[in-house]
Amino acid sequence: MIFHWWHVLVAAIPILPNLWSLWHLWSHDFNNDFERKVRWLLLCVFVPVIGGLIYIFKGRKYAGSKIDRRHA
Repeated sequence: MIFHWWHVLVAAIPILPNLWSLWHLWSHDFNNDFERKVRWLLLCVFVPVIGGLIYIFKGRKYAGSKIDRRHA
């Protein structure tokens, strides 16, 4: 089997929404609802592609303001 560059692209495209969802979860506050944030994180970690897509379409509305970690 010959390895081509597009094999990496085909493997990475489904993972991108999940990586964005994890970044968004990490960088936003959920209005002191830590349990909801943990549930979304667990969904994105244990059901990667589908969990990330569900978060993008349903979970972003629960995210509050962006956390400023530089002044923490």
